[in-house]
Amino acid sequence: MMERKRSGNQDSLQRMRQEADRLLLELTGADRVLRQASPVFRPHADVYFSKAANAMIVRMDLAGIDPTHIQLEAKERVLRVRGERHDPERADKVYQQMEIDYGYFERVITLPAVIEPAKAEARYENGFLEIMLPLPAPTGSRTIPVNVKESPGQAGGGADKGVAGPASSKGGEQ
Repeated sequence: MMERKRSGNQDSLQRMRQEADRLLLELTGADRVLRQASPVFRPHADVYFSKAANAMIVRMDLAGIDPTHIQLEAKERVLRVRGERHDPERADKVYQQMEIDYGYFERVITLPAVIEPAKAEARYENGFLEIMLPLPAPTGSRTIPVNVKESPGQAGGGADKGVAGPASSKGGEQ
């Protein structure tokens, strides 16, 4: 199993940026307007192919989000996931540390293959949203016969002459 490593500096910078954005929006009173217009946070997602299901699987970390408020759209090679995590309001809270992102989110994931959106399924369990996006069934190949059209100058003996091909190379068929 492959472990992901993230630098502590990246996490700190991301948290500082998000907190500064949140405070600025809150101070200007624009948080209610902008919350619907632009994502406040970007939930993490894993995207992988399942051979057994012949599907792309997208698994997102959406802990604390009411699954009935998650919107999913799938089209050809794009999955869009939107929703909102609400901050439980408590009049007596004074933060010492704030690491959980609240507010509107949106993820647009470009998939590596065309999917069948009509067959997509999603389930939410233990804070994870798992979306199964089936791929189209592979189409079988077929042999295409080559029809030979005679030229006007070949009339007569041309019908007796067969065209060498896979059928004539098999023993016994002429």
